[in-house]
Amino acid sequence: MNVNKGYTAFIVDDNPTALETLATDLRQQPEFAEVYTFASYAEATLPLLEKQPDVLFLDVEVPGKTGLEFLDSIRSKVTFTFKVVFYTGFSDYMIDAIRQSAFDYLLKPYKQSELRLIIDRMKQSENERVLQRIGSDAMQRKIAMQTVSELLLINLDEALMFNYSSERRSWVLTLTDGTVHVLKKGVTADDLANFSQTMVRISNTCIINLNYLAAVENNTQHCRLCPPFDNIEITASRRYFSKLKERLDLL
Repeated sequence: MNVNKGYTAFIVDDNPTALETLATDLRQQPEFAEVYTFASYAEATLPLLEKQPDVLFLDVEVPGKTGLEFLDSIRSKVTFTFKVVFYTGFSDYMIDAIRQSAFDYLLKPYKQSELRLIIDRMKQSENERVLQRIGSDAMQRKIAMQTVSELLLINLDEALMFNYSSERRSWVLTLTDGTVHVLKKGVTADDLANFSQTMVRISNTCIINLNYLAAVENNTQHCRLCPPFDNIEITASRRYFSKLKERLDLL
């Protein structure tokens, strides 16, 4: 589902007026590129497999097959993901709709604000899914680190922290397995902090992987890492602690 390209919607309803009302309203929404209408589930089955819509608006009571039965019949045939919104005048089907993993429920006759709320929830759900995928991909992407002795290939989640060694005049990488690797001279703090959003500078000499930071004490700026790294002593500077809080959503 890509909101930038526009959603494709299928509506199945044996009531011509309700069918056209919803279709017209969806076509007026900027997020929707294509809207297809069907008077029965038999009509919708083959086009659904061909068009692979992003969202299905299903009337529960359609002659020949209910919306719940239709979902059961297609689950083994589809290889794509879609959201289901039950579109009906029978509110007693709500519990069954939830149990069938319906995304939402639109009760006839609906208000424009109710339809808009569902669309906004779809966009939010898609954005969260994309961010999760991007985050997951980034964590698994191999990163090449030039050390003094080798070109080290690691996954981002293996990097626990970087510490600057004044003795070596270089940054030192500590991995989650406890090994340390001296990076080649010339690598700067900005280089390390900018290659991923998860790497956060907490002082002039320390950059940590935010995924392993559990807490920062307000008064002392003492950092507590997630187990099994909670025995490591790290302190943030006031300057970088303030910058860290600006990046986070604070309650």
